[in-house]
Amino acid sequence: MKKQIIILFTLLCTGLIVNAQKEYRLAKTAGHLKLNLNGAIVEGYDGKEIIFSSANNTTVEVDERAKGLVPIASSGYADNTGLGVNVKESGQEIIVNNIFKSNSDVLTIKVPQGIKVSFANNSSQSYEDIIIKNLKSEIEVSTRYNKIVLENNSGPMNINSINGPIEAIFNSDIKGPVSIISIYEYVDITLPVTTKGNIELTTNYGKLYAAKEFKIDIDTSKVEKNSNRTATTSLTGTKSIVINNASANQINRNANTTTSISSGEGTISIGYSYNTGEKIKGKLNGGGIDLIFQSTNNNVYLRQK
Repeated sequence: MKKQIIILFTLLCTGLIVNAQKEYRLAKTAGHLKLNLNGAIVEGYDGKEIIFSSANNTTVEVDERAKGLVPIASSGYADNTGLGVNVKESGQEIIVNNIFKSNSDVLTIKVPQGIKVSFANNSSQSYEDIIIKNLKSEIEVSTRYNKIVLENNSGPMNINSINGPIEAIFNSDIKGPVSIISIYEYVDITLPVTTKGNIELTTNYGKLYAAKEFKIDIDTSKVEKNSNRTATTSLTGTKSIVINNASANQINRNANTTTSISSGEGTISIGYSYNTGEKIKGKLNGGGIDLIFQSTNNNVYLRQK
C-alpha cells in the first residue's frame, strides 16, 4: 500500500511540474542566423543542424487553467519552438525573436561552421550576457547593455556595444577585419603575440594598456594625443545649422560652459568637455589583418595569449 501511495504521488507531481529543458533543431549548413534575443550562448560546431536548447535547468509549474490555450504577446510572434522564441526562415536568413520582452531564459545555440551569425539587442531593461565561441564564420553583434564574451572565434567580426563591456580571446587562426568597440565600458582583448596585423587602439577618455611582449611598430605620423577639448552642439528651431570639425580651441569658451545662441532661425547650444585619450595605429609582426579595438569612455586592454 505504501508503495502504491508513493507511485501515485510521483505521478501527480509529474502532472503539475515539467522540466524546462527542451530542444529545437533546424537542418541548415549555410545562411545567416539573426538573433534578436536578450542574451544567448552561441557555439560553433561541425554539424548539419542549428540546435536550440534551454540553458535553464529549473522546473516550471504547469498552469492548469491555461490548458488548451497558447501564450500570446505584444511582439506578435508565436512560440513555434517550445523554447519561448520564434524561428523563421526567409530565403538564406534564419531569424530568431523573443516572444516575451522579459524572457530571461538564455538559450544555448549550436551553429554549423558555415553559417554567419549576428546578434542584436537594443533593450535597456531585458539583457543577459552574450557568449560566442568556436565560430569560424562571420560575426556581427550590436547591443546596448549586454556584456559580450568572445572565445576562440576566427572572424571576420564587427562587435559594438553602447553600455556593455567586451572581452575577447583569440587563437592564432584569425581572419580580418576585426572591429571591437564599446562606448562606455572596457574592451579587453587577448591575442597570440605572433599575430600579424595592422592594429588600431583608441580611447577618448580612458587609457590604453598592452602586454610588454607585444612589439607594436607605431606609425608616429598617425599617433593622436586627444588632449583638446571637444565641442558638442544641439539645436532647437526650424533651421538646421552644422558646425564641422570645431574643437574647443577654435571656439574660445571656458571648458565648463554651455553657451546658447538665439536667433530667428532657432537656438544653438554649445557644450565643451576635455578629451584626454590616446589613439595608436601600428603594425604587429610586419602587419596583416586589420584589428580595431576601441573604448570611447573607458580603457582598452591588450593581453598576450
